[in-house]
Amino acid sequence: MITESLPIFHQTHFNIMKKHLLFVLWIASAISSFAQEQQTLFGRNGLDISGFWYSNTNNFSLYEANTKYFSGGSVLFEFNQDFFLGWGWERMQGDAPLPDGEERFDLRLSGFKMAYAPFSHKVIHPRISILGSSGRLDITDSHRERVFALQPAGGLELNVLKWFRLGGEVGYRFVADIDYAGLSRAEVSSPFAQLQFRFGFSW
Repeated sequence: MITESLPIFHQTHFNIMKKHLLFVLWIASAISSFAQEQQTLFGRNGLDISGFWYSNTNNFSLYEANTKYFSGGSVLFEFNQDFFLGWGWERMQGDAPLPDGEERFDLRLSGFKMAYAPFSHKVIHPRISILGSSGRLDITDSHRERVFALQPAGGLELNVLKWFRLGGEVGYRFVADIDYAGLSRAEVSSPFAQLQFRFGFSW
């Protein structure tokens, strides 16, 4: 009896294993199909690196009746031809007077920068950017503290050559985290205009 039932047992066991195998293959196929359609940050349908750019920045900031020059720059990776991520920096050349006329301050900044330039394939196109940076504020060589600054800007960019672009922007520098007595954020923050020379390439 036991011998006679063995073929039946093997057949039943085989059918169960077959159903389990088909079910596993169906799950694997569904997962594979989902993975092919899924979008990722870096990959097909996501952010693809399309270039690299270095910018020289010439920034003119207005403090009361004084205009101060900031030199700086940035290194940015280009994604999908029109989105940029990287690092930027600026430093005030010389110092600027505070409203009391007795003290002066100096400011230098560096931090994360991103920009967006839609229609970058056109000769002239818009560009917006923002620099979020930490920095150092020096006051009359007697006080130094760390500050935070946020600089949104917008303007136009000109494609002079394939590897050279010229940009003009206006914006505002918001400076925060100032603890110096008698000094407000508004006295260190300022509107600005800047000219940028960008060198790099897209592929």
